[in-house]
Amino acid sequence: MSQEKKQITLLSFFRFRKDEKIWGMRQMRDTQLGLNQTPGLVFHKMLGTGGGGGYGIMPDFGTYALLTVWEKEDLAKQFESASKTMQQFRKHAFEVYSLFLQPIQSRGYWSKKQPFTPASPDPENNLIVVLTRATLKMRYYFPFWKRVSKVSQSHQQHQGLIFTKGLGERPWIMQVTFSVWQSIDQMEAFAHNRNGKHFEAIKTTREKKGFKEELYSRFQPIFSTGTWHGKDPVGHALAQINKNSET
Repeated sequence: MSQEKKQITLLSFFRFRKDEKIWGMRQMRDTQLGLNQTPGLVFHKMLGTGGGGGYGIMPDFGTYALLTVWEKEDLAKQFESASKTMQQFRKHAFEVYSLFLQPIQSRGYWSKKQPFTPASPDPENNLIVVLTRATLKMRYYFPFWKRVSKVSQSHQQHQGLIFTKGLGERPWIMQVTFSVWQSIDQMEAFAHNRNGKHFEAIKTTREKKGFKEELYSRFQPIFSTGTWHGKDPVGHALAQINKNSET
């Protein structure tokens, strides 16, 4: 199968100044509804973010994200560069950062759907992206959030982490984690560390059946556009891979 025919996930982040935050907040409704019935669009979610690195209990009302899943790469590129939706975001946001991702593994459900169709990974690309999504049962979200600050601190300090941001459809209940790592070994050293805060939080939540719905997906980043706080961390890592492959 050619690269152009593989499903592509596009995740775009938007940062808004104080006078544009209300507009950004409205997009949680307007953009979500406005993209319905878009040709070639398989799945889409408008997402808010948490404070700090995205995992704080208080929402970050200045940062939002749009996840779209496309039947093929050229549709994703066209949407990101020329669609009216992205033009409006660029008009109101002072910073836009977009990541194009190839799904390589996925299990579970998001809104009762499996949105990602995995393809064979590129053996020359050692970067790994992890996206998790879970709906917490209401009776359990207070115990879960007690552990979040400790998980966030250990997450952002872990070796090999390139980029991360906590996302969500609804504050405190529908949570999404997103992280980009230098290698699968470094990611698994964090996620599967039985003495770590992340492993403890997930294990405890599952044992108590605190998740109503859960999804776990892995991707490879293909390329990126724009900046995040003035830099392109994923693009820089991809450039290093290309540079190494040429030598």
